[in-house]
Amino acid sequence: MTNDANEEAVRATAYDYIEGWFNGDAGRMERALHPELVKRCRGIEHGDPDALETLSAREMIDATADGEGQREDAADRQLEVKIEYLSGDIASVTCLCHRYVDLLQLIHMPEGWRIVNAVWRLR
Repeated sequence: MTNDANEEAVRATAYDYIEGWFNGDAGRMERALHPELVKRCRGIEHGDPDALETLSAREMIDATADGEGQREDAADRQLEVKIEYLSGDIASVTCLCHRYVDLLQLIHMPEGWRIVNAVWRLR
């Protein structure tokens, strides 16, 4: 795969993740995530600044299917995907939107690029 093709595929994976969330499209979310995804944020969002909130791929897919992201949507999502690093079979992406900042780490698997780690915060 050429570097341009890899960039396009990494970007498409990030958009599957964020657009899937806001569109309630669990299929796109599932396509973007590795089954062993770990997604974390500081617990300060929920009142405990010393804790980490951790979500799994299954929890993200189920929340997407339940429409949680659709309830947070805005007329202008302000989506921006920045590929910070891409070499061989790993990539690092910053995903920005009207509501979140997500720092994503991806690995190229036989079935394509998948998000394996995510750290996020509210904007």
